Amino acid sequence: MNEKGYIFPVVLVFCLIISMLTAHQLFMYLGERQFLADQKHRFQLDQMIEKTSRETFHALKQNNEPPGRFDFNEGAVDCQLIKSNLPVIQITLSASLKNLQTKSVIIYYNSETKKITKWVEGTS
Repeated sequence: MNEKGYIFPVVLVFCLIISMLTAHQLFMYLGERQFLADQKHRFQLDQMIEKTSRETFHALKQNNEPPGRFDFNEGAVDCQLIKSNLPVIQITLSASLKNLQTKSVIIYYNSETKKITKWVEGTS
């Protein structure tokens, strides 16, 4: 007969340790999964802005007015042009996904040289 009874507490401690390790790994997995989803949405926003800017510059090089809104499967990009007396055109691109994440970019485009002079990201 084993009257000291040390097996049961040892088993309980091992079960507690294994449960804590499993919970830790589960939380790590959920955090990584959320991080990957955020990176995917950020990449989609960047990709939509890049496509819109390329089409906008192509229209401006041909002296056409680009459309005010570009629709994609993931969301839409609003394009606003502000022309001044200078040859520089201010282009504001505001991208938004269907899950309401947004990103805005202001681009300064020289219409004489047909080149970008400044690109500012993260504007409101």
